[in-house]
Formats: sequence, structure tokens, C-alpha cells
Amino acid sequence: MDRNFADPARERLLLDRYRLAERIGIGACAAVFRAEDLRLKRNVAVKIFSPGPTSWESELAILCRLQHPFLVGILDSGSWDDEFEGTRPFLVMEFIDGCDLRTLLARHPGGFTPAKTARLGWALAQGLDAVHSDGVVHRDVKPANILMGGSGLPKLCDFGVSRLHDGAEATIPGVTIGTASYLSPEQALGEPVHASADIYSLGLVLLECLTGAKVFPGSALEASIARLLHDPSIPEWIDTDWRQLLTAMTARGAAQRPTAAECGEALFELQLRQPAHAA
Repeated sequence: MDRNFADPARERLLLDRYRLAERIGIGACAAVFRAEDLRLKRNVAVKIFSPGPTSWESELAILCRLQHPFLVGILDSGSWDDEFEGTRPFLVMEFIDGCDLRTLLARHPGGFTPAKTARLGWALAQGLDAVHSDGVVHRDVKPANILMGGSGLPKLCDFGVSRLHDGAEATIPGVTIGTASYLSPEQALGEPVHASADIYSLGLVLLECLTGAKVFPGSALEASIARLLHDPSIPEWIDTDWRQLLTAMTARGAAQRPTAAECGEALFELQLRQPAHAA
């Protein structure tokens, strides 16, 4: 993978407009670069997919229909014809000058204040409500896919494994898609996945933000099995209202979980109950 996205890609000009700079992320089938938009004189993020079959068309279709302040927006798309590797499609997205939530949590091993967690959760619930209202399931809500900009508010990114509710590829029976530590029980079982799976994952993210510890650590197999055997452990010191919300969000029965809109309302109320200096 590193060979496909090595340093020689730097300074390459895409669409006679986007000059690639340093690589800022890499995954199984794509790499993300910071780039300069020479026309509008601003930084953008360019996600370049590896040659061969990828999910880029699905991701493009989903991003084009999703516009929300708490979702990373798409700006352009195209293809890069490499004489050695073949055609590589790419997406141009807004650049978030900050870090992801995973990195931020590593800097705060004790977790965040309830006020900060409620504000972050409210924003993410708002973004997921827009996603779900447009018939999309993200399927990989986790700290690494939550970008934190200068405003302190998050933007959900990486819709590479997302699917439309009514899409023919919404679920492949018996196949698990997502990140083990944040999977819903139905994802761990390879069962049909709906919007409620994102709510479960968001509940795990918020619990991690409050405690500073991953709820289901260990190997992919250990983490997947753990959520099938027991519910997340919510420490007694967490406020009752928080406990009730997190318990509902991480219910093993998908139908028992609140919607993203309901989570947003509850998290907004939790913000209001916090002292002004507690952020």
C-alpha cells in the first residue's frame, strides 16, 4: 500500500487545479493527501483510491447527497491516470485543520468533561440524523472517523463502507463490516444493519469520551464477542441522565435504541444542565 502512495505523488497536479502535498492518512484502499486548490487558494483534502475495484462510486454518490455542518463535505471528483498503476479515482473534500477524535482522546487519557462530551455528541447526533434522514447508514462511527477542527466541534467523515437503507448491497449475509471495537451486536453477527447500528457505535464513542477508556478493547475477535455476551459497563460515577441515555443507545436490541434525533435532543438537554464554566 505504501508503494502505491509513496512520496513521488507529492507535487502532482490533479485536474490542473489541485497540487498534492503531504499524505495525512492511509487506509486499506485509499490514501488522503492535503492539497492546495490553486484556483480558490485554499487547502483541500484529496482521497485517492488504489487501482482496481473500490467503493469510491458508492462513497461519491453518498457524499453528493449529504450536506451538513457536522459532516465532511465533498467539493470535486476525478481520476488520475497513472502510467504504471492504471486509473485511480479520487475525491476532493473540505480540509479540516485539526486532528481526529482518536488522537484527541490519546492526549486526554482521563476523558473529557460531561459538558464537552455532550456538545460533541449533540453535533454528531445532528450529523447522523441528516445521514439517516437521507436513507444512509454510516456503519463505521468511531473516533478515527471523527475530525476535530479549530471550532472544537466534530465532523463525521469516511463514508467508504456506508450504504443506502434501500441499497442492494446494504448487507452481505454473514459478512462483518466496520471496526471491531465499535460494532453493534448485529454487525458483529453479520446481520442486516440499519440506522440503529450507528446509534450503538456513537454510544460507545461517547462512553469512551467520558471515561477515557475503550469500552470493548482487545483483538477484533475478543471485541466482537464481548458485546454479544454483555452490555457496556457504565461506571457508577457517571450522572444518572447520562447513564440512562448511554444504556438506551447501547441496548443489544436494535429496536430499543433511540433515533439520532432523539439522541440529539437528549444531549442538548445534557448541555443545558452543565455549568457554563464546565466546558
